[in-house]
This record gives sequence, structure tokens and C-alpha cells, in this order.
Amino acid sequence: MSLVDDTGFDPYDAGTLADSWRQQPNSPVYCTELTLDELPSALAKDAAIRDSLPERFAALPANPTVDDVVEMDRAAHR
Repeated sequence: MSLVDDTGFDPYDAGTLADSWRQQPNSPVYCTELTLDELPSALAKDAAIRDSLPERFAALPANPTVDDVVEMDRAAHR
């Protein structure tokens, strides 16, 4: 935690290794730029949202931009 803090980021203990999916692509906190105060509620969301993202991704237009993908992910977790 000190190393993260020393590099200018706010450290947050997001739980066990078994819960690490909550920080991976398609997860409640991935690409969302949440504040430290917003993290606990986002991390508490269940896997149903994560599991819906492949369908949402498939519904994007052909050759989506990075912004399209990031917005899709953020919208799913709002």
C-alpha cells in the first residue's frame, strides 16, 4: 500500500484473490475512473453485470473505438 501511495495513487484493499475479478476487464471498476469513496459500492456489484458485457460488446458497431468500448463498460456499471 505504501508503494502505491508513494507513486501518487490512492491505495485500496479490494479484497481477496478470489475477488480479483472485480478489477479485471468487464468488471465494476475497470475503466470507470471512480473516486476512492465510490470504490466500495462498485466492488460490491455482482457478477451479472460483468457477465452481460460480452453481449453488449457484440452489439457495438463494427470496429468500435476505444472510447466506444470504455463508454459501454462505464454505462453497464452506472
